[in-house]
Amino acid sequence: MIPQQSKKVFLVINKFAGHRKCKIKLIDKIINFLQKNNCTVSFEYTQYHGHAKSIATEAVRKGFQLVVAFGGDGTVNEVAQGLLGTPAVLGIIPAGSGNGFARELGISMNLIASAHTLIDGTVKNTDVCLFNNKPFLCTCGIGFDARVADQMNKSTSRGFFRYIQLTAKESLTFKPFGVRLLLDDRYFEEKIFMVTFANISQFGNHAIIAPQAKIDDGLIDVIVIKPFRKIWLPILAILLFTRYFPRLPIVEYIQVRKAEILQTDADSFHLDGEPQELILPSKMTIHSGKIPVMSAK
Repeated sequence: MIPQQSKKVFLVINKFAGHRKCKIKLIDKIINFLQKNNCTVSFEYTQYHGHAKSIATEAVRKGFQLVVAFGGDGTVNEVAQGLLGTPAVLGIIPAGSGNGFARELGISMNLIASAHTLIDGTVKNTDVCLFNNKPFLCTCGIGFDARVADQMNKSTSRGFFRYIQLTAKESLTFKPFGVRLLLDDRYFEEKIFMVTFANISQFGNHAIIAPQAKIDDGLIDVIVIKPFRKIWLPILAILLFTRYFPRLPIVEYIQVRKAEILQTDADSFHLDGEPQELILPSKMTIHSGKIPVMSAK
């Protein structure tokens, strides 16, 4: 729990994440709740991609010790970048489409209830993974999930059901691609459907891709999904919500301390759901430092 004298809270608000109208109506209520619980609250809205990192960096410079990402996993990622290497604690009000990182920490999806974690939660030191020195807290990957992330980023609507729609649509035309990986000291070369590098167990919305992942174990969970007949896609999608998915014969699961994409036909990747251009070789490592986060667990 943040000490009484340290309840100086800064909210970094992405009003375009998730369900915009719902979030804007609740911002004042959350600020009032924090103020009633002995918090001095300041806030700023993000204006462009990458702005949350700059806001968070400035908030730390001004002495704020609890900096809150008010948005989805992309916003959490940017705020964390601004806090990395500082003593500031990361808080989360989960207002995105998937909210994988917040769910991993047991934070309520009810925005008002999630604010309680900022008051009475516990501080947990979490790993920060690096993809070509770019930090990620949740997952990154190439292949099908990167394609869906790109289409989701371009979509004018958000939310879980829009994600399902895009997944179904993209699955009709997506083709397996070649990849050559170095996983610690093991080489892997094959045609695949996708590969995910995970710091947490899920993509979001309780879609469990890496059930063995722990947020503070110093390991990267690598999940390789091999090609399969598309008629099985609906069943595979259901199994993704049962924690059984990684046991399937089309899935290879390995925990490593470092990974490298040496060659691939893919030209893009996603980093905590944000699509980016892929540059080879791409290296995954664990940052030497950790991020203190307010957790409900």
